[in-house]
Amino acid sequence: MTLQKRSRSAAGAAGGKQTSGHTKRRRLEQAPTGSDEPDKFESHRKIVSSQDEKKWQDYNQHNHQSPFPDFVRPTHEECEQAHRILEDLHGDKVRENFASDVDSVKYPHVMDAVVVAALSQATSWENAKRAMRNMDLVYGSTFAYDSIVQGGEEKLRQALRPGGMQNRKAVILLGILEQVKQRHGEFDLDFLFDADDDEVMRELLRYKGIGPKCAHCVMSICLKRTTFALDVHCHRIAGFWGWRPASASRDEAQAHLDDRIPDSLKFPLHYLLIVHGRECPNCKGSGNRPSECSALQAIRAATKDGFTQ
Repeated sequence: MTLQKRSRSAAGAAGGKQTSGHTKRRRLEQAPTGSDEPDKFESHRKIVSSQDEKKWQDYNQHNHQSPFPDFVRPTHEECEQAHRILEDLHGDKVRENFASDVDSVKYPHVMDAVVVAALSQATSWENAKRAMRNMDLVYGSTFAYDSIVQGGEEKLRQALRPGGMQNRKAVILLGILEQVKQRHGEFDLDFLFDADDDEVMRELLRYKGIGPKCAHCVMSICLKRTTFALDVHCHRIAGFWGWRPASASRDEAQAHLDDRIPDSLKFPLHYLLIVHGRECPNCKGSGNRPSECSALQAIRAATKDGFTQ
C-alpha cells in the first residue's frame, strides 16, 4: 500500500453502506426511543450530552483555521523537505509497520475503525494488535459487538490483557458500544460516509474516550478525508522543530498543523513523524537534544535560512 494523498470527498470506501441525505440527517439527530417506559437514566444522559457538546465546542473553536494565524511554520517547503527526508529515513519502516493495517479495505466499516482507533490509544500499534488478536480468539472477531457486550466487562478485560491497559480500554470500549446502540439502535456508523466533515467530527466526539486524534484517524483511514491526525509523537516533534508555538495545546497544535501542512502530505507525514518520534534518539520522548536531530538539520539545510518565510 502506498501512503499517499487523501481526497476530501465524503464518498464511502468500497463495501461501506450508503444512505440518503434524509436518512443521514435523521440518524445524526435522533436516537431510538427503545420503549415507552420512563427512562431512569435520562438525567445521566443529559449530563453526558452536555459534556459531549462541550467537546465539540472546544474542538470547533479552531476547526477551519489555525488558532495562530501569524505563526507561519511549518511552511509548505519545510513540509515537502520533511516528507522527502523522513521518507528516506523511515519510509521502509512505515510500510513494514503500518501499510497493511491502515488500509480501509481491512476496516471498511466506520464502527470497526472507531474500535480500532480506541484500542490503539496511548499505546503502540503492536500492543493494539496483540489485544485485537486475542479478541479474535475470545470472541471470534474483534468486531463481534453483541458477544462483547453480552460477555461483560471482566471477560473483555481478560481479552484485552495481552495489549495492556485492559481496565481502562474495557471501560472505554463498552461505553462506546453502549452509546452507539443507544443513539442508533445498532452497532452501525456507516451513515457517516455520507456526512460532511463537521457532522462526522460532531458525531464521533460524542463518544466517551474518543477525542480529536482518534476522530481524525477514523476520518483519514476509513472515510478517506484529507486531515492531519496529531498523536503524541507529532505534537512533541512539532514543538522541537518549531512547527507550533511552545504553548500550543494538543487541540490547538492539531488545528494549526492541519491548516499549515499541504493536503497531499497530511496522511504520509502523520505516519513518518510517528516512526521518527520512536526512532530518533534526539526526538523520542526521552530525548533532550532535538537540535542534534539529523532530520531537522537536513530540513534546515534544505530550506532558506532554516525555513522559508
